[in-house]
Amino acid sequence: MRKLFYGTAALAALIAGPVLAQPETVADWTGPYIGVNGGWSWSKTSPHTSTTVNQLTEVNAGDGAVAVPPVTFDSSFGGRKGSGFMGGGQVGFNGQVGGLLLGVEGDFDGVSGRHGDAFVYNLPPTGLTTGATVTTFREFKPRWVATLRGRVGVVVDRALIYGTGGAAWADVRSRADFAYAPAVTSAVMAANPGTTYGPYFSSGGGNETRMGWTAGAGVEFMVARNVSVGAEYRHTEIDGYNVAYGSVGPNGVSQFGHADYHDDAVLARVNFRFGAPPPPPPPAAEPAPPPPPPPAAEPPPPPPVAEPAPQPPPPPEQPAPPPPAPRG
Repeated sequence: MRKLFYGTAALAALIAGPVLAQPETVADWTGPYIGVNGGWSWSKTSPHTSTTVNQLTEVNAGDGAVAVPPVTFDSSFGGRKGSGFMGGGQVGFNGQVGGLLLGVEGDFDGVSGRHGDAFVYNLPPTGLTTGATVTTFREFKPRWVATLRGRVGVVVDRALIYGTGGAAWADVRSRADFAYAPAVTSAVMAANPGTTYGPYFSSGGGNETRMGWTAGAGVEFMVARNVSVGAEYRHTEIDGYNVAYGSVGPNGVSQFGHADYHDDAVLARVNFRFGAPPPPPPPAAEPAPPPPPPPAAEPPPPPPVAEPAPQPPPPPEQPAPPPPAPRG
């Protein structure tokens, strides 16, 4: 599951350059915020322990008291898994440069669910017994998980995709109950008539808070000016819880070692931001080009020049009258 975190971080690194150059139309996530979360947790506790049994000893077996040393055996037996509801709140601050977001966040979540195991161990015979059984029941219950993490993300329109990682603290309560039941020999019974031997009970427990690490990835969507919703996955590992309980007295059973706590959680989130700037206005629409001017009216054609009316042909010339005759 850690591949999800590493893949998100690599993606952010690859596209950081182009994101920084995005226009200022992406949503602005800058500022402080507070929110609530809830989801499901799948946890595992891996104990690494050894169990010591102070076997029945210094009991008369007919020829005097017989000393039997304690016996110790490994009781790790892998991890025990459980699941349950996880929910709480978070507070953080975001800074944004273009489409690149850098932030810090802390959260605190209560955890339900528990995981445990029960085993029966058979011990070999001793000078006082024909054998014995040791029954153990132990339980681990995470109570709360808190983290302080950095966030690196990319903003695409109104969506934020981010990777996150940092320190984690978890409080885990543990408890164990033991029963030691020796089967004494007939010689012991004959030498100690009316005496019963076991079963002997012991128990112990406590809670401890330790520090580890956490990493994950998530996505958020800005649904209003001051409100975002999202989902987040985180993997948490906290190792080294001390295990020391039981009885070290006669016929007692004790267990020592440490336990490791690992958790995978998927959480739905709602965040409320303070002083959020108003969302960026949509890009202004380019004005429509003015309509083309109407075509210029062509000047009217000149009126046609009237052709002159045809002139009638001139009358034929009349011959000149003859000169008058002279008078005699």
